[in-house]
Amino acid sequence: MAKIPRDKLMDKVQRLPEGPGIYLMKDRRGEVLYVGKAKSLRARVRSYFHRSADDDRLITRQIGEVADVDVVVAGSEKEALILENNFIKQFRPKYNVLFRDDKSFVSIKVPLDEPWPRPIVTRRLEDENALYFGPYASAKSARQTLRLLQDVFPLRRCSLRQCREARRPCIYGEMGKCLAPCCAEVPEQHYSRLVGQVKMFLEGKGEDLLEELRGQMAEAAGELDYERAAILRDRIRAIEATLERQQVASSVGKVDRDVFGLAVTDRSVWVAVLFVRKGNLQDVASYRFRASLGSGEDVFRSFLNQFYAANRFIPSEVLLPVPHPDAGVLGEWLSEKKGRKVRAIWPQRGAKKRLVALANGNAREAERISTDAQQRRRQEMESLREILDLSELPRNIECFDISNLGGREAVGSMVVFRDGEPDKSSYRHYKIRHVEGQDDFAMMGEVFARRYRDWEDGEGPAELIVVDGGKGQLSAAREALSELGLGEAEVVALAKERTRRGRKVRVERVFVAGRSKPLELPEHSYGYRLMTRVRDEAHRFAVSYHRKLRRKAAMASPLTEVPGVGARLAGRLVDHFGSLDRVAEAGVEGLMQVKGVSERLARAIRSHLQGENA
Repeated sequence: MAKIPRDKLMDKVQRLPEGPGIYLMKDRRGEVLYVGKAKSLRARVRSYFHRSADDDRLITRQIGEVADVDVVVAGSEKEALILENNFIKQFRPKYNVLFRDDKSFVSIKVPLDEPWPRPIVTRRLEDENALYFGPYASAKSARQTLRLLQDVFPLRRCSLRQCREARRPCIYGEMGKCLAPCCAEVPEQHYSRLVGQVKMFLEGKGEDLLEELRGQMAEAAGELDYERAAILRDRIRAIEATLERQQVASSVGKVDRDVFGLAVTDRSVWVAVLFVRKGNLQDVASYRFRASLGSGEDVFRSFLNQFYAANRFIPSEVLLPVPHPDAGVLGEWLSEKKGRKVRAIWPQRGAKKRLVALANGNAREAERISTDAQQRRRQEMESLREILDLSELPRNIECFDISNLGGREAVGSMVVFRDGEPDKSSYRHYKIRHVEGQDDFAMMGEVFARRYRDWEDGEGPAELIVVDGGKGQLSAAREALSELGLGEAEVVALAKERTRRGRKVRVERVFVAGRSKPLELPEHSYGYRLMTRVRDEAHRFAVSYHRKLRRKAAMASPLTEVPGVGARLAGRLVDHFGSLDRVAEAGVEGLMQVKGVSERLARAIRSHLQGENA
């Protein structure tokens, strides 16, 4: 198809209807690039062509490829949601999240319309005369559950035809793992009771099942049928062990839930799903999408809408990891499919929020194990190079930090990371010698001069030098490097995030030479992980050396002359108050806050130090 001139396309957009529906953005060949759902078609489509500074939607960034826009008006938002799923599946657009799930989840089926029912694994939910339990994210999980059932409950294992043709019990019948209804008279009531117990187990009524089995065991023991009592005892133990592994969130109620978790990096978006049935964690699944398709929230919204479009079990509750603009519509649609009320909620507190946190942890774990450590470190370095626009991959990073307390016992630290891993043999610490008072900038200059003054390799400094701080620290570092003839070195300053009353008010920022404003370090990026890990290690190393010097000073201090105060307690006192002067200024009650200082000892310390200062 020919591309519509931009002015005519904009005129067409201005004349779109205002009601809910679906819009299809197409390229000049008529291929569908993107399918979207809108509460107001005109407002939504128009927003793509009037991009704001903070609009980072993928189709907005690629809006130049759009040659035409078609729409389908829907009767309601719920109808539009269904249409969106159908069109994404039909056209497989270039810029949509596409949930590829060609296979339905497996379930365990217990047919009720045949003699001697047995549980089997199936992917089809077509038999009205059967009970289905699940879903399970993998056939492996379902088969593991089936094997447990077969080990615990001696139901028929073979097909109905094999059972009818058998002339003698199979090996499972000989082992007591099957009641062998093919060759033995099995009371129907007894077999039905076992089927009922299997149903209770799969429904999550484990405690009720255990209570029933314990009653049967006591009854068998009372009748001196110890062999049957032993069988029931082993069955109880097996079920107890399984329930202990499965049990989660019992305090949240015994309803069916799908709990979603989200993990976002600058490369991928991971979604994890915990399938909780009657309070038991039945299975876990995880899915991966390209982060370039949009923000984590946008990717998750599109995934979730498609996830339930497939023919799968619908729970009573869907717990979401982020706010979802279509949560109400999604709940209505799922309620209609299930025939009962379904709630889609974003929990903000309590046990349900902890469940979502557990799902988020599973998503992060899925991301972690998807790549080996070496590949993950490479991704971190490449991400950092992109964020900071470095000329080289930062395979060698040196990070500096200053630690002091009011200018006293000031020290500097340098940690080295090679290929994303700490090289502790290259760590260095510096006792500040030439700076009086609390002048962090001058201290940073001294550390840089001592580090690079006698450079031995002749290769220049690392690909990236990081200092902990802001503009001042960056200027001091650059000035010191210029004086040493290393003015071309890549050096940045990393400022910590700030919080106010427990809420983040400023993110991690990187100060770069030549830029008036700092770069905000994307919290979900691989580069963020590497930079903050390097900075935190430099801070730890500096603080540990500073503490060591303070303790050493404490050992030679007048404190150790007080009877009952050894080097260790003297070190604790100096650590607690920050300096010997402040220990001397502290009152008796303040001294007693330090572990190991009694009232009598506090008075002795105070008296001794005040005498020294007299």
